[in-house]
Amino acid sequence: MIQDYPLTLIGGLFVLCGWYLITTTTSYSKLGQRNGCQLPKSYPHREKLLGLDYLRDSITARDNQCYLQREQQLHQQNGNTYRSLFLGQWVLNTIEPDNLRAILSTSFADYDAGARRRRAFKPLLGNSIFQSDGLQWRSARSLLQKCFAQARIDDLDLLEPHIQSLLAAIPDNQKILDLAPLFHRFAADVATDFLFGESLGSLSHPDRLESGLQEAFYEAAAGCEFRWLLGKLAFLWPNRAFLAHVRTVHSFIQPYVDKALQIDHQGCGQGKNEKGRPDFLSQLCQRPHDRRSLQDEITTLYFAGADTVAALLINLFFVLSKRPDAWKRVRIDIQHLRGQKPTLQQLKSLRYVNGCILESLRIHPPQASNSRIANKDTILPTGGGPDGKSPIFVSKGTMVHVATYALHRRRDLWGDEAEEFDPDRWIHQKQNWKFIPFLGGPRNCIGMDLAINEATYVLIRLAQEFGSIVSQDPNDWVESAGLALMSKNGVRVAMARKVIVNIGSVPGNTCMALYDHHTDYLQP
Repeated sequence: MIQDYPLTLIGGLFVLCGWYLITTTTSYSKLGQRNGCQLPKSYPHREKLLGLDYLRDSITARDNQCYLQREQQLHQQNGNTYRSLFLGQWVLNTIEPDNLRAILSTSFADYDAGARRRRAFKPLLGNSIFQSDGLQWRSARSLLQKCFAQARIDDLDLLEPHIQSLLAAIPDNQKILDLAPLFHRFAADVATDFLFGESLGSLSHPDRLESGLQEAFYEAAAGCEFRWLLGKLAFLWPNRAFLAHVRTVHSFIQPYVDKALQIDHQGCGQGKNEKGRPDFLSQLCQRPHDRRSLQDEITTLYFAGADTVAALLINLFFVLSKRPDAWKRVRIDIQHLRGQKPTLQQLKSLRYVNGCILESLRIHPPQASNSRIANKDTILPTGGGPDGKSPIFVSKGTMVHVATYALHRRRDLWGDEAEEFDPDRWIHQKQNWKFIPFLGGPRNCIGMDLAINEATYVLIRLAQEFGSIVSQDPNDWVESAGLALMSKNGVRVAMARKVIVNIGSVPGNTCMALYDHHTDYLQP
């Protein structure tokens, strides 16, 4: 492979690699040795100059829908922290909780989102909060925190009309259906209602989120992820179809951008929509924006609000449809509600229901991997040396990659059944740095509580309505490649509503009873 490159290119690459090694060694002598740092294990590259073998294998795994499984296997083979080459530079790969605490929290200021992310996602997300660093990020984060605080994320009344539309869209006759498109529509309707003050209403009007538009959302996001994988080589990828999908997404967003631009800035921060809730767009416009910056922020907010929730619901119900025992436990957990809408306090008190949400986030985290770039020479607390317990020197410009999917399946952290869906583990499990479905520290997902409340509410209301949910897909879960991790093959199921049966003819009985198709009586 290498012999096909022009000699001048090879010479230039050797110079760059030599410069990189020299600068790394120089910095190491000043900081690394003083802190007792040692190198982590290295991936056994076959092509040792640029690491193109690693890139090629990653692309192949992505095409075969097993990229995350490959990351997990690489950590099992090479250790919880190891380094690999990407275009001649070393990348640190780590799933050590102590390192994650440093990257995301205690040494947060030492790391940025970085240029690789900005290049990859710029066509879709521009210079939004997802892309920015430093003062720009802090300003955007502060504003969005205020927006979320004033927009009442704990208002469950926002969800109920959309639940009713979701229930109406599910057929009564146990017909085989795919829940994934319905969950996409539900999440889009709630996100637009919460963020923009007017729901898309796609559950009642499917043409507003037709399959071509939904495909554009997926392909635009998947294209950005692929651009990230390619790094500086992204320009080699033919991207005409990708850019067409991006334009479709931005066309969908434009009406909301227009609405934001029309807001009277003198009254911003005090506006309410027709339902009496604070208007999120009004809050967002407290800071002056031009059309492009509003497009960037609104696109990012929409993806974060709709994609994350849809992914969580799709993954959760894929598993529950194959676990009738878990579905029955959910229904037992909620039976004291007697079919009534839960309050926020009741929602948070349901131990098994909440265990299902957390367990779905563990085995299928919506943000399955993440990365940061060191903006200065710094230290990671563990992962170096033969035993993997020494500190590691991280030179300025080094990328640190975190495979959340692999972290959440470490047997030494989660037990021998780490691959299994077990909501009961959360009865006594504490959330710490081994569990980061929404990352952590100052840059954690700002809509985390809203997403969890929304998914929990959907689970409760559907479990109140349906006695059974049975998978019609014989295959295992398969990963997708978009911004949020979800089942590539959707959620093909048959669902049975509860039916009222008159048992008055039975001696001693003069009442009505609830029967569930395919299930026994619910017993506490």
